[in-house]
This record gives sequence, C-alpha cells and structure tokens, in this order.
Amino acid sequence: MRIVTLLGDYYHSHDRLLQFLQTTLSTHQIEDGEVKDLPEILAENPDMILISKENRLTPKNGDAGWLTEELDQLIWQYVQKGGRLFVLHSGLSSYPESSLYRKLTKGHFLHHPNEHNEVIYRGKDTFSFPDEHYFVAVDEAETEVFLTSSSKEGTSIAGWRHQEGEGRVLCLTPTHTEEGFKNQTFQAYFVECAEWLLAE
Repeated sequence: MRIVTLLGDYYHSHDRLLQFLQTTLSTHQIEDGEVKDLPEILAENPDMILISKENRLTPKNGDAGWLTEELDQLIWQYVQKGGRLFVLHSGLSSYPESSLYRKLTKGHFLHHPNEHNEVIYRGKDTFSFPDEHYFVAVDEAETEVFLTSSSKEGTSIAGWRHQEGEGRVLCLTPTHTEEGFKNQTFQAYFVECAEWLLAE
C-alpha cells in the first residue's frame, strides 16, 4: 500500500518520525511528502495520508499555519471519496476549530504539561512510557474511542477512529519520546491502527 506522510515541525523531529514509520510499516511503500506537493499527492489518491505535523510553521513568530483553505478542502474531499487519514500526535495541534480538517478528525489538542511524565495508555493492551501527555477535546458521540491515557496530571482520550464519508480517519496522541517510539507494545498498536485504516 502507498502511504504518503507529512512529518515534523518546530517541536517534533522529522527524521525520528520517518524512521519510526519505516520500521513499523516496512511492508508498505512510505513516501515522505511535503506541504507544497500536497495538491498533486492528493490528486493521485494514495492509499493513506499520515500527518504528524502541527499547523504552525514557526510558532515563536506567530505565523500563519500551513493549512490553507485550498488544502483544507482537498484533504476533506480526499477522505470523503474513500481516502484514509491517520493523524498522529502533533497532527492534532493548532488547526482551526472551524476547519474541515477538525471536522474530519473530530478532535483537537488542548494542552500538555511542561514536563514529561510517565503516561499509561489503556485500550486492548496497556503500555506506558515517559511522554508528552496530550490532553484533547474529542466529539465522543461521533467517533469510537479505543485508547485512553492517564498520568499524575489527569486522564484524557488517546485514540479514536471513525468512518467519514467513504473514507476512514484515525487519531492517535502518543508519542513524543524515544522511549515511546521504541516501545514494542506501542509499535504493535500503531501497526494495528494502520491496518484498520487500510482494511477494505
């Protein structure tokens, strides 16, 4: 299957994300995409798009995000017509709540503690590691929650998925740390998420 990625931002390493994907999804064709090529990529209708990139390009400058109205429409149309969208970690951050992208994800990032804490993730399996504990808002009535998270800071939703039009969307909040990417239980969980998206 052909999977095109948009990876990395000011706070998240592109190379580490790409290495993780190449390791865990090695049976698929992984193409490292760029925002400027997204219209052409979406027109080619890849099997899946994976976004792990916050909307802000240079957060400290307060600049506009990369998600233009045109790209917002194109991503929406891609999913509605049967495309598969995997939104990982920072792919939930800083996107306008009024956007079609937020309508697709049915959730968005709220905040995380300044310090990394031991985060316990519970779903079909349980795993834990020091992580940037994401707290998110999710439209629970419109999606299937399959993973939750807890730390000394509180609890939140960590994974959810749903049909959208003829396509599918899955959102997953872990991880920001090397320990997380190397955690074998999380790696297996991640592969299962991709398989759900790509299933007929």
